[in-house]
Amino acid sequence: ISSIFKMTCPRCRQSKLFETPMQFSKPLAMNKQCPVCGQKFEPEPGFYFGAMFISYIFLAFFSLGLTGLLVFYFHQSVDFAFLILLLTLAVMFIWNLRFSRSIWIHLVVKFDPKAVAQSHKH
Repeated sequence: ISSIFKMTCPRCRQSKLFETPMQFSKPLAMNKQCPVCGQKFEPEPGFYFGAMFISYIFLAFFSLGLTGLLVFYFHQSVDFAFLILLLTLAVMFIWNLRFSRSIWIHLVVKFDPKAVAQSHKH
């Protein structure tokens, strides 16, 4: 789970999935492969299509939770709750895209302790 949040290679957990820190100019610029273990970060064309569904599910539950918390617990108006929700979603937009991709590749590519051992030999 920590590898998902750190957005590192799912196979060896050593290198970063993305080329740059979070920025608007290249939000999804990923490294082609892991420089440590050689794992391809885009195994096939359209690989990250499934990440859209993860993003949608995550944002749906997050939106319901935040709006419900603001309306029912803090007794804010629905309009104010939606304003806060939109601002929050705008701030976390790039992080959500990257996080969804990280989850998706970690679901498909499993951790391999041998890849870590081989990378330390070189």
